[in-house]
Amino acid sequence: MPEEKTINNGGILKDGLNNSSRQVGDQLPPSGEGYQSNNRRIAKNTLLLYLRMIVVMLVTLYTSRLVLAILGVEDYGIYQVVGGLVAMFTILSGSLSVSTSRFLTYALGTGNQEELKKTFATVRALHIILAISMFVICEVLAVWFLKTKLTIPPERLFAAKCALHCSIASFSISLLNVPYGASVISHEKMSAFAYMSIFDVFIKLLIVYLLYISPIDQLIFYAILGLGTGILYQVIYVVYCVMKFPECKSRPALDRSIVKYISAFVGWTFWGNAAVVAKDQGVVMLLNMFFGPIVNAAQGVAMQVSGVVTRFISGFTTAVQPQITKSYASGDIKRLNDLLIKSTKFSFFLMVVLIFPIINNTKVLLDMWLVEVPDHAVNFANIILVYTFIDCFTTPLYTAVLATSKIRTYEIGLTIIYFTNIVCTYIALKVGMPPESVFVLAVIFKLLVLLLLGLQCCRLFKFDLKSYSQLILIIVLPTLAFGCLVSMCYQLFYDNDSFWKLIGFTLLFEALMLPFIWLYGFKENERRFVSDSIKGKLNLSRK
Repeated sequence: MPEEKTINNGGILKDGLNNSSRQVGDQLPPSGEGYQSNNRRIAKNTLLLYLRMIVVMLVTLYTSRLVLAILGVEDYGIYQVVGGLVAMFTILSGSLSVSTSRFLTYALGTGNQEELKKTFATVRALHIILAISMFVICEVLAVWFLKTKLTIPPERLFAAKCALHCSIASFSISLLNVPYGASVISHEKMSAFAYMSIFDVFIKLLIVYLLYISPIDQLIFYAILGLGTGILYQVIYVVYCVMKFPECKSRPALDRSIVKYISAFVGWTFWGNAAVVAKDQGVVMLLNMFFGPIVNAAQGVAMQVSGVVTRFISGFTTAVQPQITKSYASGDIKRLNDLLIKSTKFSFFLMVVLIFPIINNTKVLLDMWLVEVPDHAVNFANIILVYTFIDCFTTPLYTAVLATSKIRTYEIGLTIIYFTNIVCTYIALKVGMPPESVFVLAVIFKLLVLLLLGLQCCRLFKFDLKSYSQLILIIVLPTLAFGCLVSMCYQLFYDNDSFWKLIGFTLLFEALMLPFIWLYGFKENERRFVSDSIKGKLNLSRK
């Protein structure tokens, strides 16, 4: 990727810093009110996003159970395949989404309002063009792939086609919403997501009720309801952003200088996104080709479990990501390193207290959750949870790499790693390996991505590798060892799967792990910050 050059209208300078960003950096003290204000904002946004997560998690688990029961395992698997087929076309859109979030947040970090308006107008125009293009391309290629390559029972082919058309339309509409969603995150208005989650509760429950009384084929009706929901969300986000953020009132317009830099950024993220989509959705297609839609249903259930865990930590990571980008934009590398260490540590602790009880009781949880548990779902869920666990390390580092805009080496490396992953997956299935091998390989290659991100951070800015290494060796590994020790001891004394094992293990594990994290994992100033944040929220709720 060519180095960035000066833009006369106040845009990006070489090394990702401009005159206005240096002024912002000069105004931010290394400690004191500036840091405290940003930390309070992170704490507030985290709390709002966790409220959102809890609501979404409970409703998703309940409605997924009902949808699987209503549609049946076969139709549920078909819907997963159709959705995966459309998701294969998110290669370019994913690149633009990442670019949109990065450039809007960067513009906010520099404090240049004029550049912010031009950036939003440009990305909005780009997404309109992309939405139209993707609709046409998907209608041609996805329908052809469905007819000729996928394993779909003949009597369900018409329903699968209808679901595919609705999914394509919903996907195109979601592209139009990307600039508005990125604006909400960039402005750190996380309360909008919390309120939308409350609304989402009623929509999901309404969809389940309507499925029960569906006047037509339930798979087709489910896809139509999904399309209607996407249109409704688009309208709500547009109205909210236009009312709250001045730049969102800008008419779509292509600014050549901004298009140039976004195009260069997209050009490299395209290859990384292509690799990610090929790996994720290629797995869906390969499992369908080798094992049929029943195994796709098992994967869909496992991904639902993973999605719950991901939402559990996304409350914190989403709240801290804009601060990481803004810290780099303002030239505050010390603050950037501090955020990287703390966000990784806190995300790791949140994952530990949730994942261990789930992995040790997956079968019990799925039996309680689902009417019919597909074969392989338990094994899939456990391996995918390990894969998801690695995200608490990769997400902060990835955000920092994107903030620098110098992503060429990383994207090339990511492309090589993930395309190698999909090749190895095909070979493993071809020689007769079980479907679980697909996700074991994904975990191995995800660790290589983490190593690549660490090397890139060292190359692109003064990454505090010493503190990060200490975090892994002194905090992460001993905490994991302690969790594994508790798990093994409990399994020795209580090896049968039951509801009481779930309750007993969860209570014992949290009673031992939470004090361990509090006393061993947190420093004194971190314990004080957490205590003060909780006390502040409690005092505020009493007023």
